[in-house]
Amino acid sequence: MHRPLVVPLVLGLLATGFVACKASAQEREWSLDASDQEAYLIFGVADTDDVGVSLWCPVKKGVVNLFVPRPTEELQRLGRRKVPMTVKAGNETATFAGKVDLNHEAASSSVEVEMPVTQPLLKAMETADRFSVKIDSQEVVFPLYDADVAGLLAQCSKG
Repeated sequence: MHRPLVVPLVLGLLATGFVACKASAQEREWSLDASDQEAYLIFGVADTDDVGVSLWCPVKKGVVNLFVPRPTEELQRLGRRKVPMTVKAGNETATFAGKVDLNHEAASSSVEVEMPVTQPLLKAMETADRFSVKIDSQEVVFPLYDADVAGLLAQCSKG
C-alpha cells in the first residue's frame, strides 16, 4: 500500500535535482571584445577558462587566427608540431597546417592557424549557422548564432 507514495516522491526528488543542475549549468556563448591592439571573438562561458574556440587578430593587420583547444594527450599522441586542420562553413572548406602548442602542465593544449582576413571561409562564417573543425580524426561543430564575425573582420581588416 505504501508503494504508490514512493514513486511520486522519487520522481519529485529527481525533478528537483534536474532543475537545480540545469540552473547551475552555464552555456557557451559568443562574445566580441576588442582593444587598441587585439580583437577576440570567443565561444565560451563568460568569466571562466571554458573556451570552445576563438578567432582573434592583431587590430588592422589583415590576418585572423583560429584557436582551438584540444586535450593535451590527444595532441601528444599525434607527435607532431603541425597537424592538418580542416575547417568548413557553408559551402567553403579550407585545410591549414595547424601549429600545435602543447601545455604539459594543463589538461588542454591547442592548435592554431593564421589566415588572411580575405579568406573565403571567414566570409562564409558571416552567414553560416555553424562551422566545423577537424583535427586528425576528431571533428567538432560550433554554432555561429549570435557570432559577430563581421564585427571581428572589421577590426582585423587593414585600413
